[in-house]
Amino acid sequence: MFYRQYYLSPIGRLCLVASDQALYGIWLEGQNHYQAGLDEENLVDASNSILEMSRAWLDAYFKGDKPCPADLPLADRGTAFQQKVWSALRTIPYGQSSSYSQIGKAISCQSAQAVGTAVGKNPWLVLVPCHRVLPSSGHLGNYAAGEDAKRFLLRLEGLRFDKS
Repeated sequence: MFYRQYYLSPIGRLCLVASDQALYGIWLEGQNHYQAGLDEENLVDASNSILEMSRAWLDAYFKGDKPCPADLPLADRGTAFQQKVWSALRTIPYGQSSSYSQIGKAISCQSAQAVGTAVGKNPWLVLVPCHRVLPSSGHLGNYAAGEDAKRFLLRLEGLRFDKS
C-alpha cells in the first residue's frame, strides 16, 4: 500500500507518494513519467510520517532554506544504472550545477544521452536535484516538469544559466 498526498508548491501541485518505510516519489502533476510504476488501486489518499516529513522538507526548501535531502528515506527503485545516476544527482550541492557529461564521468558512463534519460526518469522531483543538471552548453536544457519549473528552481537556488 502507498499513501498519496498533494502539495501546492510555487511550481504547481506536487504529488507525493510514500510507503510506511520510504518516499516513493514526488512529481509535478502532468510531468513526464508522472506516478511511474504505480497502480491507482494501490494508492490511498492519506498521510503518514514519511509524507509529513516530505512536506516539511518542501516547506523549508521553497522558503529558501537548505534542508538536507538525506533526512528523507527514499524507496529502492529503478534500474542499477538509474540508481547510480540518481545517487550522483544527490551529490550536486545546493546552488551549483553539473552537466550530463560530468555525471557520466563520475559514474564511468561515456553516454551523456544515457545519463540524460536516467535523469529524466528521476522520481523525486526537487528532492533529488535533477533541475541542477544543465547541458555542457550552459543552456537550460530539458526538464521532466517543464522549463518554467526548472527556471524557478534554479533561480531559487541562485544558479545562473544561459537563457537562450
